[in-house]
Amino acid sequence: MAEGHPHAAAPEDKSPGEVLRHPMRVRILAACTERETTVREFAERESVNRKRAGRHFRILRRDGYIEIKRTDRVHGLSRHFYVATRTGYISNAEFAELAGEEQNRVSVAVVNTFYGRCVSAMQGKTFDSREDSHFTWVPRIYDDQGWKDQMEELDRGFRRSQEIEDESLRRLEESGREGIPTTIAFAGFESPRETSGAGR
Repeated sequence: MAEGHPHAAAPEDKSPGEVLRHPMRVRILAACTERETTVREFAERESVNRKRAGRHFRILRRDGYIEIKRTDRVHGLSRHFYVATRTGYISNAEFAELAGEEQNRVSVAVVNTFYGRCVSAMQGKTFDSREDSHFTWVPRIYDDQGWKDQMEELDRGFRRSQEIEDESLRRLEESGREGIPTTIAFAGFESPRETSGAGR
């Protein structure tokens, strides 16, 4: 399972999966994927200790998940604005390194982040502002081959969306126009089997 985002580690962490074991780092990565974010902004929004948040920002930066996009000087102090790097996604390999409960915590953090973006778009009245926007979910029944085929299609769609963004950014840079902030979601997961006659 891959968590795209756009899913207390010590400095001696060696594997990518280790870096993502802490749910706060997943939330930081999601925040930096959405927009430029400072440690202070994140700490206030998430109601967490700023020094604790800063430690996790440093770990993510050290391991290449986020980078400093720009720095401002405020009252003589430096304020860093962080963004996620292109490698700031949780890959299948990284996700596989996590234990079952850790995978669940990462998935919960990613789903909560997506839910927050949906709510923000609805409150900002952008969710349905474009006539050709799309939002669909459907239950399906697959066999093993069907499951494999569908996951491959999702993976291709995700990779193509990255290519489309790269192409868009090049055109926007050439034209000097402002881009369209867009949320794209790809999901496919096994659902619990429905039971009938429960409690009878």
